Amino acid sequence: MLDSGGHVVEATADARGAINAFESRDLDLALVSDDVDGGAPELLVRLRDRRPKIMRMLLVSPARRDVAPALVSAGLAHRSLARPFQAEALEREIGTLMETAEHIRQAVSSQPERERADRLFQECLDGRCFALARQPIVSVRDSELCAYELLLRSRHPVLSGPLEVLDAVERCDRVADLGRAVNRLAAAQVAAFPASVAVFVNTHPAQFADGQALATFEPLLPFAARVVLEITERAPLSDFHGAEQALRDLTALGFRMAVDDIGSGYNSLAVLAELQPAYIKADMSIVRRVHDDPRKQRLIHLLGSFASATGAELIAEGVETPEELDAVARHGAHLVQGYHIGKPVVEWDE
Repeated sequence: MLDSGGHVVEATADARGAINAFESRDLDLALVSDDVDGGAPELLVRLRDRRPKIMRMLLVSPARRDVAPALVSAGLAHRSLARPFQAEALEREIGTLMETAEHIRQAVSSQPERERADRLFQECLDGRCFALARQPIVSVRDSELCAYELLLRSRHPVLSGPLEVLDAVERCDRVADLGRAVNRLAAAQVAAFPASVAVFVNTHPAQFADGQALATFEPLLPFAARVVLEITERAPLSDFHGAEQALRDLTALGFRMAVDDIGSGYNSLAVLAELQPAYIKADMSIVRRVHDDPRKQRLIHLLGSFASATGAELIAEGVETPEELDAVARHGAHLVQGYHIGKPVVEWDE
C-alpha cells in the first residue's frame, strides 16, 4: 500500500526489529500496530526516548480504540488511526505528520534557535556549570576497582542535564568545544586517581571529525594510556568524514576505545568489527532483570565470549540488584557498573 505511494518502507514483525531499523536507517515515520510483538506502548517509549525526532503513528484495532487517546495525550504517539481504514485515509494521516515534522525541523534549525543554543552553552562555559561525576567500574572476579566512568553533569538552569547540553551543542555546532571542556575536566580527575585506575570519558562521534580530533583530546594526551574513549550513540561514526583515521591516530597515541550501549542504538555488532574496542558495554536494557530471562543470559554469554575471543572485556552496565550482578557474573561479564556497585558522585568547584 505505502510502496505504491512512493514511500520507502521498512517492515518489521516485532519491537526489537523496529528499534534496529530506526537506529540503522534514516527513517522519518513509525507506524506502530497495537498488536506488535513486544508491546506497542513499550516500543513507542523506546522510539520517543531513542529517536525523538521521528513521528509516531499508532494503528489500533476496534477492540483497543480506547487506549489510543491516552497514548497520544502522553506524547508517545503523535496521531492514531483506527482499523479498518482506506489507503487514502492512511496517506492523508502520513501527509499531515510529514508536514508537522517539516515544521519542527525548520523551527529547530532556525537562526534564532541556533543563536539561543550557542548563548546558553556559552553561559555554561563562562559560569563553570559543568562537572564530571565519577561512577566505579569493578571486576567481577574480585570486586576490585578497575576504572571510573566520568559522566557529564550541569547546574545551568536551562541546560540542566547531559541530553540538554548535547542537543544544544549539536544545534549550534559546538560539539568540539564541549569535548575540550569535558576533556579538561577529565584530565584533572585522572591526575588525582591511582595509577592503576582507568578512566572512561564519553565521546561524541563528531569529535573524531577531520581537523578536530587531536586538538579536542589534547588535555588527555599525558594520560592516554589510562584513558578509554567511550563512544556514545548520538549518531553513526560513518556520518563523520575522517573518523576512522582519527580513531587510528588516537589508538596509536595510547588511547583505548569502548563501545557503549551494545544492544541498542547505532552501536551494533558491525561497529564491534570495525572499531575492535578494548571494552564492550552491554546496554542496561539487557542487564535489567537478566536473572529472570534466559534470552538475556544467552546474549550476555555471547557478548562475553566475543569479547574474550577478541582481547576485549565485557562491561555489564546498569547493574542494580544482587541478582543481576550474580547473573551477569555467571554468564560472562568481566566488569560491572551500576547503582548496586556505586552511584555517580560529583564534586562541584565553588
